[in-house]
Amino acid sequence: MTPASDHDAATVNPTQCSETDPPVAHKWRSWLAPALVLMAGLIIYLPAVRARFFLDDYLHASILRGTFPVSRSPLDLYTFIGEGERATLLERGMLPWWSDPQLKIRFFRPLSSALIWADHRLLGDDPLPLHLHSLLWWGATVLAARWIFQRVLTARPALYATVIFALAPCHALPLAWLANREAFISLTFGLLALAAMLRFHDQGEWREVGYALGFSSLSLLGGEYAFSVGGYILTLAIAARGVALQRRLSALLSFAGPALVYLGVRAHLGYGTAGSGFYTDPFGAPLTFLRHAPRRAVTLLANGWLSLDGEALDQKTPAWMLAAIFVTGVAVLGLGVRRVFASLDAPRRMHARWLLAGSFLALVPVLAVQPSPRLVGASMVGIAATVALVLDQAWHRAAHGSATTRGAEFVGLFAVGLGFFHLVHGPVTSWLSGRNYQRSSARFEASARAFAAGLANPSEAEVMVMRTSGSAFFMPFALQPNFEPPKRWRILAQTGHVLALRRGPRALELVVPEDQALFPEGLGNLYRSEETTLGLSGTVSVPGMRVKVLKRGPQGPRVVRFETDVDLDEQAWGAERKRDFTQVTPPAPGFGKPFPP
Repeated sequence: MTPASDHDAATVNPTQCSETDPPVAHKWRSWLAPALVLMAGLIIYLPAVRARFFLDDYLHASILRGTFPVSRSPLDLYTFIGEGERATLLERGMLPWWSDPQLKIRFFRPLSSALIWADHRLLGDDPLPLHLHSLLWWGATVLAARWIFQRVLTARPALYATVIFALAPCHALPLAWLANREAFISLTFGLLALAAMLRFHDQGEWREVGYALGFSSLSLLGGEYAFSVGGYILTLAIAARGVALQRRLSALLSFAGPALVYLGVRAHLGYGTAGSGFYTDPFGAPLTFLRHAPRRAVTLLANGWLSLDGEALDQKTPAWMLAAIFVTGVAVLGLGVRRVFASLDAPRRMHARWLLAGSFLALVPVLAVQPSPRLVGASMVGIAATVALVLDQAWHRAAHGSATTRGAEFVGLFAVGLGFFHLVHGPVTSWLSGRNYQRSSARFEASARAFAAGLANPSEAEVMVMRTSGSAFFMPFALQPNFEPPKRWRILAQTGHVLALRRGPRALELVVPEDQALFPEGLGNLYRSEETTLGLSGTVSVPGMRVKVLKRGPQGPRVVRFETDVDLDEQAWGAERKRDFTQVTPPAPGFGKPFPP
C-alpha cells in the first residue's frame, strides 16, 4: 500500500504499510518473542551478572560505608575527584604522585547516584542483588527499544532489531560494572521520550509532549548518556517533513528544554572533568576534544557495526589501520544500505534514514571518553534497525526466489557479513566479555583480601606499590570487608617491566625501557592530561615522599628517583602482576631488582 501524500508517508504506522509482511498473528506472539529475547539475554549475560564489584564500585561502597577519605551526598556519588579534595586524596595516596594539579572528575548523575545509594541501603553489599537490579534496567532498555522498532519497522525486522540490540556486546560492561548502570537508566528514559515524540507526530495529542518532557528530564538526571538519545530526537525532527513544523519543534523542545537546564545546573555546580587524558570535556577543552574525535569516532563505529570487544581496537592501534577500516566500512555500508533503503516504501525509508543518522549523532557525546564498546549502547538502536532491514530484505528475497541481480547478490553477501557479526559474533562476544569481567573481578577481590591478610593492621598500614597496570588504584578499597583504605597507599609506577635500584635506606630509583614510561602520558591517563607533562627540572612533593624525574624518553618519564621520610624497609610493599597483586620487597641498598608485569 503506497501513501497518497508526503504527510501520509510520515504519519502512517509502517507496520501496516507492507502487504508482503504477515499480520501480527496471535496474541501470544506479543509477549512470547520479547520473553524469549530476555531469556536469551539472561543466559548470555549471566557471567556479567555474577561479577563481583568492579572498578568504581569499590569507591561507591567505601563512600556509602563512610570509609572514603571525603564524604558524599546520596546524589553526588559520581563525584570522584572534586576541586577542593585533591590535597586530601593525594595525601592518602588515592591520587598518584603524577596527578595533574587541576584534576577534576565530577559527573552530574543524581538519579543514578540515588539508585546506587538505595541499592546499598536496601540490598546490602552483596554484588549479586545489585547486578540483578542492573539486569532489570537492561530489560527495560530492551523493551523500550523494541517499542521504537515496532513503531517504525514492520514486524519481522522489528524482531530482528530487538534481538540484535538486546544481545550486543555493548551491554556486557554496564551489567558487570554497577557504576555504569547509568547507561541503561538514561537510555531507557530517553527511548521512552522518543516513543512519546513519535506518538505526538502521529496523533498530535499534547499530553505526549508532557510525557516526552518528563522522560527526557529523567533521562538527563540519569546522566550525560541522555545526549546520545538526543541525536535521534534531532534527526527525527529533521526527517519527518510531512509532520507539521509546530509538532516537530514542540517535540524537539521537550528534550532541548530539559537539556539546557541540565547543562546550566551542571556548570553552576561545577561538574565536569579537567586535567585527565581519559576524559575530555568538550566545554572545558574543545580543541582537545576535536583533535581526538576522529580516532575515537572510527573506533566506536567499528565497535558497534562489527560487535567488537574492548580489546580489538585501542589507543595503540595504528592510525593507518583505523583509516583502512573507515574507508572500507563507508564503501561497503554505503553501497549496501543505499540499495536496501531504496527498496523500502516512503514511510519506512524515512524512519530508516533518521534511525541511521541518529546512530551516528549518538556517538558525538561519548567522544569525550576513551573508546569502549560500553559507549555505543544508544548508537546500537539505529545500527540494529539498519542491520535488521538488510537481513530482512536479503532473507525475504531468498525465501521467495526473487530474481537475482548483481545488486541483490551484493546485498546477500552484505547480509551474510552483518548477520555473522550481529547474530553470531555479537552474542558470543557478549558472553566471553561477561565471563572475563566475572573472572577478573573475582581474582581482584581474592588478591586484595590475600594481600590484606599479610598486613598487621590494614587500616594503619602505609603501602608502597612498586608497579601496576591500573587496577591497583582501586585496590585500597577492596582490602577490607568495610571497604576502608589503609592509612596511606602510594603507587610509584603505572607501567610494564620496571627495574628498581636502591640508592640508600630511603632512596629508590625506578627505570623502564626506552620505549616505555613510568606512567602513560596523554590519552588513557586518567590522572594527567596531555597538555601537562612532568619535565626534568624540579621535584614533585607529596606528604611523606619527594619525586624527581631524572630522565625522559619519547613516551614520558623513564628514570625517576623517590625519597621517603622513613626507611623503605619499614613500609609494606606490593606489586601488581598479570593475574594477581602480591607482596614484594624492595632491593637491598646498593642493589637492583626487576619487577615484571
